[in-house]
Amino acid sequence: MAQPEKRENSVLFSLRELRTIEESRVKEEEDAAQAAEQARIRARLDAERRAKDEEEAKVRAAEEAARHEREMADKRLREEQMRIQEAEARARAEHQANLEASRLAHEMEIRKVEASKKRPTWLVITVGVAVVAAAIAIFVTIQKINEREKADRDRRAAQVEKDKADAARKAAEEAQRQLEVEVEGFRTRLADLGKQMDDANRDLLAANSQADRDKIAARQAEIRRQQAAVQAEIDRRRAKVKPKCPPDQPLC
Repeated sequence: MAQPEKRENSVLFSLRELRTIEESRVKEEEDAAQAAEQARIRARLDAERRAKDEEEAKVRAAEEAARHEREMADKRLREEQMRIQEAEARARAEHQANLEASRLAHEMEIRKVEASKKRPTWLVITVGVAVVAAAIAIFVTIQKINEREKADRDRRAAQVEKDKADAARKAAEEAQRQLEVEVEGFRTRLADLGKQMDDANRDLLAANSQADRDKIAARQAEIRRQQAAVQAEIDRRRAKVKPKCPPDQPLC
């Protein structure tokens, strides 16, 4: 009786060992599936976050472009109004100068007629003085018009240069802000990869089989590869980000 009972106990032990092995294998598969699902969820969340960041960046860029277009339209409108005002002022000045010249010419003609009749010395002198005064008045008026036009041209040129400088500065600032947003997004991604590596390290310590350890090692290698790629992107974009100058060093 002892021998059959011993064989029965041995069979039961083998069955229990097989059941334990099967349960361990099932648990390992469930753990691997759970880890894969968690990685898939994290990857999906990362992709959604990146897509959201990119969409927000596109919206900001579109808003900046629209604002820049409005500013340029306002600037063109101001310049057109300035040109119209300057043309009207120039036309008024020229008209006034023409009227003054016509009046002086008419007075001189009248005085010439009177001088031809009487020819007194004082009248000849007066006519000469009037001619000289008219010539001086016309010259001064034309000179003032030319000076005003030059001043207006200089002012418009200075305004155009200022608008160009402002537009370039705003574009550079927007580009800097965009680069900083991208760098911050990659830093978030790098921190998430660090958490994944911590999880993988804990899983490696808790692994019960060489197959599990090999899977975790492969996952760790992939995480390291992604970390290196993200860090390279951070370094590349950080090189483009100019350091912000302190208030006491505006030209740093």
